[in-house]
Amino acid sequence: MAIAPKAPAKVAAPGSARDIDETFVREVDEGVRRDQMLHLWQRWGRVGIAALVLGLAALAGWLFWQDRQQAAAGTAGEELIDAIAKLEVGEGARARPVLARLASDGPRGYTQAARLMQAADAAAGNDDKRAIALYDSIASDKDASPPLRDLALIRSVRLGFDTLPPATVVARLKPLVVPGNPWFAIAAEMSAIAHLKANEIEAAKPLLTAIVKDKAAPTTLRQRTAELGRSLGIDPALLVLPGAPPADAASAQPPPAAVGTTEPAPVK
Repeated sequence: MAIAPKAPAKVAAPGSARDIDETFVREVDEGVRRDQMLHLWQRWGRVGIAALVLGLAALAGWLFWQDRQQAAAGTAGEELIDAIAKLEVGEGARARPVLARLASDGPRGYTQAARLMQAADAAAGNDDKRAIALYDSIASDKDASPPLRDLALIRSVRLGFDTLPPATVVARLKPLVVPGNPWFAIAAEMSAIAHLKANEIEAAKPLLTAIVKDKAAPTTLRQRTAELGRSLGIDPALLVLPGAPPADAASAQPPPAAVGTTEPAPVK
């Protein structure tokens, strides 16, 4: 029995009712969204513009403040350098008012630098009490940069070394007596001398040895420390500077003959 062929499926022609409905829905949806956006703009648009204007005004104010700060810092730097130059040539009467002003209300960073110069000026005038007070105020100032605080601490302890108890010297310098610290060698030397003043020889020996081994320390300081260490009985092999001959080999070499004599100097 023959099977009748299926009729082809009907395809909606362009412009059919279904397409018209979808187009109408899209147009209505877009219209609603436009109305909502217009309503939001009418309600909040002016606020947004005001916020933008305020933001731009704040940015302009900040940029202006930054420019003024940089200009003030540049002026303060010139004044500080000029004051230092005046101190070096003995014109302290002209330099001190400038330092006092910068120390009291100068830009950040220059305040502590001016106070350091005031302390140095006081120390140069043998006013150790005032110098130490100024150095201590900087060393304890949390707003000062760590390098300035450390420098102030070193100078304060050095000025007051003869009057400070050895234990106080050691305690104050302890944070700096750390290998790798820029002030390690100087702080360690003062700490070692403080131990020796307190007759704590064994406590001083490791510090002296560490200074000699510190390649960042000045050569003269390391040589001075090595001589002191040998006098305290530290093993000479521990006190050899890199590149220098061992201490016992160096001491075995005869000194040069005296000028104008034919006989060599006796060997020690």
